[in-house]
Amino acid sequence: MVGAVAAAVGLALAALAGRADEESLAVGDPAPVLAASRWIGGRPIGRFEPGRIYALTFIDTRSASSLESLPHVADLAGRFKRRGVEFALIVTDPPEREEEATGLLADLEPPLGVRIAVDRYDEQPRRRRDEEPEGVSWTGWMVPAGEAGVPTSFVVDGAGTIAWIGHPLDGLDDVVERMLSGEFDAAAEAAAAKRARLLEEAAFTAVERGRWDEALDTIRAMVAAQPRLAGRAAGMKVEVLLFQKGDLDAGCAAAADLLDGPADHDAELLNDVAQRILDLPGATPAAIAVALRLATRADDLLDHADPFALDTLAHAHFLAGDRAAAVTHQERAVELVADRGDKAEKRAFRRRLRTYREALAEEPAP
Repeated sequence: MVGAVAAAVGLALAALAGRADEESLAVGDPAPVLAASRWIGGRPIGRFEPGRIYALTFIDTRSASSLESLPHVADLAGRFKRRGVEFALIVTDPPEREEEATGLLADLEPPLGVRIAVDRYDEQPRRRRDEEPEGVSWTGWMVPAGEAGVPTSFVVDGAGTIAWIGHPLDGLDDVVERMLSGEFDAAAEAAAAKRARLLEEAAFTAVERGRWDEALDTIRAMVAAQPRLAGRAAGMKVEVLLFQKGDLDAGCAAAADLLDGPADHDAELLNDVAQRILDLPGATPAAIAVALRLATRADDLLDHADPFALDTLAHAHFLAGDRAAAVTHQERAVELVADRGDKAEKRAFRRRLRTYREALAEEPAP
């Protein structure tokens, strides 16, 4: 769900806050066991077979970015199947959504052709900061790896160790290809990942202490250590400048840069930043214009079919003064959220639609 799952720009920083007391999982560590309540579309992965490469992607079907990544993961699974690479999706939707989530994946056209593991939940599961329950595989993989957002891929090498962790659209294909060709340097990757992780933690510490310039310098160093983190770093830069430091001009410039960089495919991130800009008490016309661009891009990426992206887009148009466009997009959002949102969200969507319609009715006739 756009804006309601762990893809907000601040989560890359916030995830580090509670990691000090957790057992860690990093590149070079042995891969944990996968726990699933059931497997769909293929045999279970009970253990990691020696000599075989595995690419495991954690998703949540409410996450726009997760859904956006599925065609790419499916394409890679088909491309590398004959070369012995095992692909799997780990569905982390809460247990009450299991049937809806698996049904959605089963109905996708063309079919994914990737085996699916449904995360297993204990009777009294741990809960994340947003009160979402944590499945056993989420707790065993995502939490110790310091990963708060989906989709996230883990590549396990032939020795059963973690070889790579990242967004599936940010280099998964290259990593697998290099591993198969023998060009992948596991030791160098582990060293770079460790340095990037330490720098990310240092960036978080600097933010906590209000050392904005230090945080930004550290984020840049993090990207130098691992260029694949450029998209994540771009979101962190916006978080620091706009939502922590409160520098509206610099923060909005960084937000606009998201459209021309490695995060331009991340609909969930773009929508989240747009939504948060629109909620700023002192949002200027220039800031609203940036939010409108971000929201438009997110809506385009989602084929105008996500109610939460449409809700943000309608809000942006309304604050920009285009009440007719706000009504049009909010009407579509209300229609779509009927099948996806909870009662409170549905009420909020209808309330905003009434507001936009009333404002439009007050406009003088041309």
